[in-house]
Amino acid sequence: MRRRTALIALTICALIAGCGSRLTDEQRAALVVPQGGSAGTQDGAVTGEDGAVSEGTAEQPGAANPQQPDKKPNPPGSIAGGCQGTGGATDKGVTAGEITIANISDISGPVPGIFQSAQQATKAFVEYFNATQGSVCGRKLKLVSFDSRTDSGGDQQATSQACEQAFALVGSMSAFDQGGGPAAAGCGIPDLRASTVTAQRQRTPVSFGVASNVVNLVSSAGPDLVKSSFPGGIGAAAYLYLNADASAQNARSMQKAAEARGIKFVYSQAIDITDVNYAPYVAKLKETGTKIVYWIGSAQYAVRLQQAMRQQGYTPEAFITDPSAYDPQYIKQGGAAVDGTVVYTNGALFEESNAQVALYKQWLGRVAPGAAPSYFGMFAWAAARLFVTTAAKVGPQLTRKAMIEAVRGVHDFTAEGMVAPQDVGGKRTSACMTLVRLKGGTWSRLAPASGYSCGTLIDTGVGG
Repeated sequence: MRRRTALIALTICALIAGCGSRLTDEQRAALVVPQGGSAGTQDGAVTGEDGAVSEGTAEQPGAANPQQPDKKPNPPGSIAGGCQGTGGATDKGVTAGEITIANISDISGPVPGIFQSAQQATKAFVEYFNATQGSVCGRKLKLVSFDSRTDSGGDQQATSQACEQAFALVGSMSAFDQGGGPAAAGCGIPDLRASTVTAQRQRTPVSFGVASNVVNLVSSAGPDLVKSSFPGGIGAAAYLYLNADASAQNARSMQKAAEARGIKFVYSQAIDITDVNYAPYVAKLKETGTKIVYWIGSAQYAVRLQQAMRQQGYTPEAFITDPSAYDPQYIKQGGAAVDGTVVYTNGALFEESNAQVALYKQWLGRVAPGAAPSYFGMFAWAAARLFVTTAAKVGPQLTRKAMIEAVRGVHDFTAEGMVAPQDVGGKRTSACMTLVRLKGGTWSRLAPASGYSCGTLIDTGVGG
């Protein structure tokens, strides 16, 4: 099980640079694959962030009241710590009283609103922070939002605009995020993304995924959890994946890691995104006696595969996929055919009690009534939180260069227990994860019994 270490987010997209112009809308949408999937602290635990100001324990669900914002620059126990005073206009997007941040996410395109939850979560955090936390060294947050249009060119154009209007990029999620990499590096803008989804953006020196996944590093926690949860199936596993660059790389890497931990694969198969007939693949699963099916690709194609499995009366011991399926839309689209799906994740579970998740849900409801929380939204909220704590650490003399240097020192970020420990600055996959299973239309924890399971990172050599 490879979730770029066991996860997330993340997960996260499988897209070949420049391929958008050669694919249909449906094909482009199919390439979006979160690379999320790990976890590392106990649910709801409050831990200090390496390289960031201590966040305190003052934030509890229901504590925020935007009708009565705290007037003090930095209230006791606030996210921004005790930073006082302001250095004035220290860099682009920074004034004596305001820091402008930008979010660039796919809102329009083949799947309208595919990463809208990341933009909504960033907005929710900004509203929450300004209303309840005061300021970052005397400065409020201002958010400007851009639509990257599920397109490499759209991401490039939006990044170029953000370079001129904002101090930093925060919480962004774009399927073709390689497009904006050169522009971000060229202007030196700090780029704290919910997740980086292409190798090109991962290598961009100013860009950091808060879901800190990389292709070649896979946590042993994933395959070990599968072995303990489905011991009768580990001798006959299969890996199916969309035949696209990132999906193929992740599938090969995760399969190699699983093999290194003792899982035997009897069948591996790439499926073209234009293929609409999944019956031959299901027939092969039956022929090989496959008991555990892994899938890497967008959730809509996971639904198609499982519908074909049901039509042929084939039910494996486990169907395992990435966090893109951990979403109400997956259940709505797949119905009974997807019941039993197992997902690996490196974030807190929405079905369990977690103070940061509760805050995220509360403020999401204020800025986008009726919107559902998501894996991508969780990491966008976490990215905004990391931005604030890191900016406070830099202090009143806030500059892009100083911010990037400070982020490079963040190696154990959890957003106060909201996500598994992420090596944001080191750009190394999280070593931890949780398995959840869909049963009767409801997600619940499968393993471990609580918190996360953490392992060692296996360097598979794929995409490194």
